[in-house]
Amino acid sequence: MTKTVLTFVCLIATAVALASERDPRDARPEPPEAPQETAKSDPKIDRGDDAVLSGRKRVVARLDPASEGGAPEETTFVGREIADYRTVSGAGKYVLEDEFGRMRTVPGESVVSIDDAPDSTLGELRRELAQKLLDEFGEGFSTKTTDRYVFVYDASDGYAEWCARLYEDLAKGFLKYAAKNDLELKERLEPMVVVIFAKKEDFVRYASKETPGADKIAAYYNMETNRVALYDLSQTEGTSEAATKRRRTYLETKEFLSRPNAAFNVATIVHEGTHQLAFNLGLFHRTGPFALWTVEGLSLVFETPSGKASQGGWSYRANFPTNERQLAFFRNYAGSTRAKDPFKELVRQDKFNADLQGSYASSWALFYYLSKKRPKELAAYMREIQSKPPFTAYSPNDRVADFEKFFGDDWGKLTENILKFVKRL
Repeated sequence: MTKTVLTFVCLIATAVALASERDPRDARPEPPEAPQETAKSDPKIDRGDDAVLSGRKRVVARLDPASEGGAPEETTFVGREIADYRTVSGAGKYVLEDEFGRMRTVPGESVVSIDDAPDSTLGELRRELAQKLLDEFGEGFSTKTTDRYVFVYDASDGYAEWCARLYEDLAKGFLKYAAKNDLELKERLEPMVVVIFAKKEDFVRYASKETPGADKIAAYYNMETNRVALYDLSQTEGTSEAATKRRRTYLETKEFLSRPNAAFNVATIVHEGTHQLAFNLGLFHRTGPFALWTVEGLSLVFETPSGKASQGGWSYRANFPTNERQLAFFRNYAGSTRAKDPFKELVRQDKFNADLQGSYASSWALFYYLSKKRPKELAAYMREIQSKPPFTAYSPNDRVADFEKFFGDDWGKLTENILKFVKRL
């Protein structure tokens, strides 16, 4: 899991660096966000093909072409406005999430016009997105549409069906978790995209364009494109020259991935899907700011197998069991670290550089402890960060101050309490 999470962290840095900070001395007033559905439980939102998509913007921009020496070309984007940080002088930036999920940052001087996009229907968007994905990935790929997702795949129909059911169950579980813990989410109709490759080598070829170490991961979430990509983990059985490959049906896939030795791979898929949900439902901002330890801690809690056969060992439950893998990593880290206040250093970070395994295990331990012992304060802390405007500068000292606002500044006592908590697990 550590390698997969690192991929996500690298992509965080790419997404946040898309644009420079605005100049507050020369900024126009920020318009209100487009209306969105807010929910603390599984809402009864119409996701039929006739559901209307409204409140979107149409942006025409004159952008430089990819080829050198070419004249600027006008490009049109339709999507949800994220931020209007254009200045009176024409500098700054305009940011929106286009209707296919990609983050678009347009330099202020390149904006030709911005107006309200005409209403459309969810069915029209689903069909357009499916065709766009088929055009992108080419012959041999198919698409599958569910309430919240569009899957594009060249794996077996059975594996795509297994992934679809897993991710829809994950979304429902995520909403229940948010309701139970008083977390505010913003439900939107635009579908999320999941790319499923039949062969690992094709996955690696695709992922290598976006992240290093693609041959060492099973799945990842890209914040800029807003996609999860993965490959069929059920095709290969056995090892080395004895390995056999075959395309399984849904029931065969479910049986294969329900085996105990498949739990880690299923956890990887759930982990990356949790990242995608958390950013698409507004718990975290793709533009920042966010507390990295909460992003990873939440997914590490969610990925924990339940021990049941349903969906390969994962199913939603109100009280998550201990992540035994991360527990072992954390105990090893706690016994070897020389940091005076390890959790304070963890909260200060916006990326994990040195001890990756220790950072992820510590994120799990801190999140799991607070979710069990101080859930109300944890929810309030997450809402505090959630309320910050897009692209807000979030310094290490600011991150520590926000944490201390809800949990106090006795870091030594916090560490002592977490170690006692972990010892009893």
